[in-house]
Amino acid sequence: MTRCAKGLGWMGWVTLLASACQSPFATRDPEPPINQQSSWIQPTSSSYVMINLRNAIAEKNAQNYLRCLADTGKAGRRFLYIPEQSVNAANPGVFRNWGYEEERIYLNQLLLYLPKDSTSQLILTSLRESVYQDSVILVQEYELTLRHQRQATVGLAKTRGQIEFRLIRSLENMWYIHRWTDYATASQPTWSAVRAAFGN
Repeated sequence: MTRCAKGLGWMGWVTLLASACQSPFATRDPEPPINQQSSWIQPTSSSYVMINLRNAIAEKNAQNYLRCLADTGKAGRRFLYIPEQSVNAANPGVFRNWGYEEERIYLNQLLLYLPKDSTSQLILTSLRESVYQDSVILVQEYELTLRHQRQATVGLAKTRGQIEFRLIRSLENMWYIHRWTDYATASQPTWSAVRAAFGN
């Protein structure tokens, strides 16, 4: 066999192997996302905290919900929840020193009973806003809808009331809720009742 024939035979094998292999530069189908989509906005203003809170409830996103709350690590002050008076009286001891960790436990318990395809919605209506150099006080009416799976025993699909949020600005200029006070405005149950039901 001539040198030319040998070269052509070798080239044939290379061509055959190359056609059998996929190009390393070929595009491939994208993989589905592992984590759920999130609409988190950096909380550079108090209004963004309210948007993040509403979105976290709609998306059933515990991580983003908790990111709205102050803790000593990121805001220099701890989160404190003050329940509605009648719920507090009906649940002695439950709300004593209710802080970030108690909020996390209640939220994770609640999420266990919220189907992924169920509707969760928080509607906030602003009543008053007091702005200071490094803090803001927001007074808002709320309506919270939670389609959870304990309706028969707990109820509380819809709650309504008034909230006073006290927000502080961190050294990094991010805003957090450090005090959350719940008030009743009608005969409907309040958000405090949801915490009492799922936080025990």
